[in-house]
Amino acid sequence: MEYYLIALIMFAGASLQGITGFGSGLVAVPLLSLLIPLPQLTPLLSVINVVMAIYLCWLLRHYFSITKWYGLLAAGVIGTLVGNFALAYLPLATLQQGMAIFVISAGLLFWFGVQIKARATASQQAFTGLIAGFANGALTLGGPPVVLFLTANRLDRSQFRATLALFFLVLGMTNVTSFALQGSYTNTGSVSLLALLIGALTGAYFGHRISHLLPEALFRKLTLVIVIGAGLMVLLTS
Repeated sequence: MEYYLIALIMFAGASLQGITGFGSGLVAVPLLSLLIPLPQLTPLLSVINVVMAIYLCWLLRHYFSITKWYGLLAAGVIGTLVGNFALAYLPLATLQQGMAIFVISAGLLFWFGVQIKARATASQQAFTGLIAGFANGALTLGGPPVVLFLTANRLDRSQFRATLALFFLVLGMTNVTSFALQGSYTNTGSVSLLALLIGALTGAYFGHRISHLLPEALFRKLTLVIVIGAGLMVLLTS
């Protein structure tokens, strides 16, 4: 029964990611941590995130451009590695609180219609990639910064989701490589991994299929709710 619950929780999180392009961790991590020890769960979810990102990249392959977002992707990798290193030396609670306050504040500005515009210049991509990568490597909170950046760039829904999937694929592969070098996959549960994979792929497909049913305005509100919710969750738990 436990494995059915694991698959069901992952299905719910992946469905949200299939709809908006991000947010699976917000649903899955708190609930899955009750069934799988966190030191084992984090490396497992890194694998799941890579598989899910590959799948969503394939479904949305006509809507993203690697060359256009090269600066964002490269800086994300660097930021992730720096975040992994900083995690061992910097106070985690302070990092979490600072990032959460930034994310909540920016999300509320967008929610109340404050017009924040950004351009996909090399410098802005590099800055966003470093911040998001660092948040991913140190806090597993890499989604909100890049979501806010892409929202400010006024991408349409398909381009928004495709670019996020590509970004998470690159960061996920960085995380998996880092965990593999640390030997984190020696004691992972194969049955749990299979349950997570089934839930992730079916949820991502379901979310992708129904995403077009949401009006554009509702889609943007939903992404901001998830961003603000992620910030609040981190702020309260830190």
